[in-house]
Amino acid sequence: MKGDNIRNFFIHLFLICGVIIVLLPLFWMLITAFKQIGQGMKFTFFPSTESYSSSYIIDFTEKYNNKVIFEYINPSAQTVTIAGTFNNWDKEKNQLKNDNGIWRIELNDLPAGKLEYKFVVNGSQWIYDPDNPNKADNSILEIGEKGIFTNKKLNNATQIKENNKVLFKYFGPQYKKVFVEFQGKVIDLLKDDEGYWTTLMELPEGKYSYKFILEVPFKTALNSLYTLDNFKKVLFNPDFPFSRFFFNSLVVATGCAFLTSLFCLLGGYAFAKKQFIFKDKLFLILLASMMVPGMIFMVPQFAIVNKLGWINSYWAMIIPHLGNVFGLFLLTQYIKTIPDSLFEAAKIDGASELQVFRIIVLPLSLPIIVTLFLLTFIGQWSNFLWQLIVNTPNSPYRTLPVGLALFRGQYATDWELMMAGACFSILPIAILFLVAQRFFIEGMTQGAVKE
Repeated sequence: MKGDNIRNFFIHLFLICGVIIVLLPLFWMLITAFKQIGQGMKFTFFPSTESYSSSYIIDFTEKYNNKVIFEYINPSAQTVTIAGTFNNWDKEKNQLKNDNGIWRIELNDLPAGKLEYKFVVNGSQWIYDPDNPNKADNSILEIGEKGIFTNKKLNNATQIKENNKVLFKYFGPQYKKVFVEFQGKVIDLLKDDEGYWTTLMELPEGKYSYKFILEVPFKTALNSLYTLDNFKKVLFNPDFPFSRFFFNSLVVATGCAFLTSLFCLLGGYAFAKKQFIFKDKLFLILLASMMVPGMIFMVPQFAIVNKLGWINSYWAMIIPHLGNVFGLFLLTQYIKTIPDSLFEAAKIDGASELQVFRIIVLPLSLPIIVTLFLLTFIGQWSNFLWQLIVNTPNSPYRTLPVGLALFRGQYATDWELMMAGACFSILPIAILFLVAQRFFIEGMTQGAVKE
């Protein structure tokens, strides 16, 4: 008995792990849909209240020669220079060096006081420093009396004072707490009324590296990782008519599933209970056509659709998929299980062919009809290639799978918006399965009444 319990435990554990693995893409889609733009492809799921700044360097060995490191990020630029009051606005004098798209220059012996400057891209574009918030007509940098050591975040400076005293300074009024990590130690910074976090330390001569540790409230960290705006952008984006795409998909999937189920039911009844010439041979030919890959039919189907003038229409997306041989086979085999005695009794009672179909075939075949309807609906709801082929890029008949591809550009993909749209796309399928799950299970596991 104990051995059976252990075995059952491992069986259930194995099944649970299998379910998690199968549903992992769904979970990933849902998480990505809620992430901020640019966070979707990052392997981060839990918000962190702490983050680190870039590493900074303090160099006391050069006797505080007012050194400043300027950085500008532009991977597509051909040349970048810096011009300002320190070089009489000469745009050709100070050339920045390119390091994997980061343009950098180190300037020494700058005069104390306020310096105005701009970056010059490709010799003609005068651009503010994106990382310097002190902007008037030009970017402004304040040089202390004893020098300033900084990188691209010019407002988060480290000022060198007299007697080798260092003022660590970071601007961030939104942070809950700011620390500086220096020589293996973590030191608290105090916040002043202007939103700067500061601390003053006395250090011996040498070269040191440090970085700031930024702590934010949990709500802020959560909002920086997750958001609901992706769903709003999908629903209310004027460049992405979601409602129109959704309606088109609903019309195509529902129309195709209904007509396919109807035609397969009529054909299945004929092949199962009627006698006509070449019935068996014709059925075998239809089954043999299932062995041919669907891609083979795509070119002739498109040629016919184009000849009929159905491009950019519902007809092109529905009619070519109504010849469902699998559905015909499914319905034929199912209707064969209905006892012949029921049909004979109906004929004796004087029932017409339509009454026999309506009273006997349709009710007893309902589970398998619902099954075929669901399978066809799912297939056409997620159909991308054919619906892309028969619609031009500006067609009003584009469906949701084709519309979601608009979030994928040549150089970047908005995975977060694409996943948000995909979340809406699974709603009809989920609702259909919840409503028709009884019929679906019955159709997949049972036959009708047998003799």
